[in-house]
Amino acid sequence: MKTTIRNAAIALFLLGAATPALAIECTTEPMDKWMKPDAVHKLLTEQGYDVRKVKVEDSCLEAFAMKDGKRQEIYLDPVSGKIVKIKEK
Repeated sequence: MKTTIRNAAIALFLLGAATPALAIECTTEPMDKWMKPDAVHKLLTEQGYDVRKVKVEDSCLEAFAMKDGKRQEIYLDPVSGKIVKIKEK
């Protein structure tokens, strides 16, 4: 019995470890209401970012950019353009 409980606990732990690091939901709006990548590029450039690439990542727009000499991944709400999360690399 203890072995079964231990194995179940290990399985649950491994399942949790396998979930993606980014579990952000930026919007539930349909894609036809989303900002275009060019608009995101312009928005971030106006905020001082050197934008290299913008792509769709789940329900977010993800921008790869540089600011103050640091590489950053910026996750944005694709409808409002609000920054949801920034990961420095």
